Amino acid sequence: MKGNGVMWTSVYMARSREKAELLRNAIEEKNIIVMLRCIRVPDKAVEDCYEILVPAAELEEALDIIIDE
Repeated sequence: MKGNGVMWTSVYMARSREKAELLRNAIEEKNIIVMLRCIRVPDKAVEDCYEILVPAAELEEALDIIIDE
């Protein structure tokens, strides 16, 4: 995904908005920009998922943060 000259890379799929927000906050604390994208699930018995995207250049650092969470 491209936007404003940044090549975005998916780093994690969260199963809830709360988890996505928790991870976004942890990543942003390390001065990495983060974008969340809601992935709608047709079966409403399951919550929507949230894709967490970071700039491709920050992928490894973001993964380290997620692993430590």
